Amino acid sequence: MSVGILLRQARESVGMSIEELSELTFVRRTVLRDLENDNFQSSGGLAYARGHIRSIAKVLHANADLLVEEFNAMHQDFDRPMIDLLSENSVTPTERTGTRVSFGLMAKAAAVIVALLIAIPTAASFVHSSKKSVKAATTSSVATQSLAAASTASTLGTTSGTTAVATKTSPVAVVVTANAGSTWLAVSDSSGAALFSGMLTNGASRSFDDSQLINVTIGNAGAVDLNVNGKDAGTPGATGEVLHLQFGPGASSQG
Repeated sequence: MSVGILLRQARESVGMSIEELSELTFVRRTVLRDLENDNFQSSGGLAYARGHIRSIAKVLHANADLLVEEFNAMHQDFDRPMIDLLSENSVTPTERTGTRVSFGLMAKAAAVIVALLIAIPTAASFVHSSKKSVKAATTSSVATQSLAAASTASTLGTTSGTTAVATKTSPVAVVVTANAGSTWLAVSDSSGAALFSGMLTNGASRSFDDSQLINVTIGNAGAVDLNVNGKDAGTPGATGEVLHLQFGPGASSQG
């Protein structure tokens, strides 16, 4: 039996109309009708459709796991990782340019050089010196090569290499609070890793942080308030509006 038929049967079994269900789930009536007809295009993608199904099941006291399992079987994507589902709905961040990759490679090269420079004099000290001399030589070598590596990384402009010996990058902090209803919420960090995906019920709050970037997708923008980097950013949109937002260090809000 299809997901649409199961949703319609669950709604009719409790005597609820499409209009009443829309008010309780904050899902538009046209989207609800499409879901009951197994049309998931108006939901904005499979990930959003899955979130709508769980919201509907909660209101109707239906078996959400059973409905989602049937939905996954229809689309054969139940074993796909969350990062693929987020990418499908434009939640993951834009791919970085080659510059960032080059910085990472230079940082790794600097780390390897430091490790080799530390290991070689240490091994020689064990062969030719006493235990006390070995300890002194190793300590001196570590301090000297660490300073040399920090100087080299600074010259190359390697951000990740200098973080350990210079200024720490200011983190990004975002707090999402549902004060006017429930909403579907998806959050990922600067690497594209999912930090959260699911329903944020009325009265609930979630906090997220990253050193570079936080990506936020809100299914019902009028239901939440945002606090970005310690500053009140207010309600980002209207009831039922779907928003895709990005926040970086020092930002109070960003579309």
